[in-house]
Amino acid sequence: MSSRTLTAIQTQLNFYANPTVAILGGIGNIFVTIIFTRQHQNACSMYLVTAAIFNTFYLGFNRILQYFPFYYLDETARAFFLCKIRAYLPTVFGQVAKTMIVFACIDRYLITSNRVTFRALSTPKRAKYLIVLSIIFWSLVSSHIAVGTTIINGQCGTFGVYATIYSIFTIIVIGSAPPITMGICGYLTYRNMRRLRLRIQPAVNNTNEGNVNIRQRDRDLLIIVMYEICIYVLTASLYPIVLIETIISNNTISSKSAQHLQIENFLLFMSFLLLSVNSAAACYIYLILSKSFRRDFKQLFIYIYRKLIRQT
Repeated sequence: MSSRTLTAIQTQLNFYANPTVAILGGIGNIFVTIIFTRQHQNACSMYLVTAAIFNTFYLGFNRILQYFPFYYLDETARAFFLCKIRAYLPTVFGQVAKTMIVFACIDRYLITSNRVTFRALSTPKRAKYLIVLSIIFWSLVSSHIAVGTTIINGQCGTFGVYATIYSIFTIIVIGSAPPITMGICGYLTYRNMRRLRLRIQPAVNNTNEGNVNIRQRDRDLLIIVMYEICIYVLTASLYPIVLIETIISNNTISSKSAQHLQIENFLLFMSFLLLSVNSAAACYIYLILSKSFRRDFKQLFIYIYRKLIRQT
């Protein structure tokens, strides 16, 4: 495939696919937030609501960058500030959202445990503390991005040694750690399900050691979290692979051809598009997999319709 063809495909995807993903993802995340906040909240639903909110921030900020690009030729203080938040904020938004999915997965493991002490750890109060700590943690851990990102010759980005450090940070912290953690917790949760032979009951019974009964709504949360892990692993796997190839080729190839650079650029673009799809897909995963979410979604529209009828 020629460089011209890749450029044309990338242009079309950037013009049509990115806005579509952002609009549908934003609408879907708003519905997730409304539906989960209207019902009785447990720890898992609080994590999913927080993930939806930060995924909306992530999609919205990236679209602002696309439609209102910043220019850095003047290299003023304002330009440096915009350059730094351009890389810093999406990282914080994306990592907080991923961490919430990890927490939701851990929460599902806790409630399927046959130990009462483990199940007792799944409380809304602890979830609030973990959400706040996660936001603070990623704001501090990602601060090196705001420090290391700079402007050189009118280009905003990472350069020199820090470019390699940033790529390694991205590969480990963004590309590898979340899916590995999700995979481990997902496997442990699945093992608990198989071992305990979960039964659907109208209420949760946590009184007997080794006997766990899960409500239909909690079971649906368990299923959608498990499938969201699978979607995340599929959509986030390309990004660290592209970064690893870029680091290796930068250190082994003295002068890359124009076609090589174009292929790298195209694969990097596709990896970012897949990450955006991951941030936008939650509502539609829930609609497909969760009967209770579909019922709540329908009831929300009925509620809105009745409100409009009463006003008119």
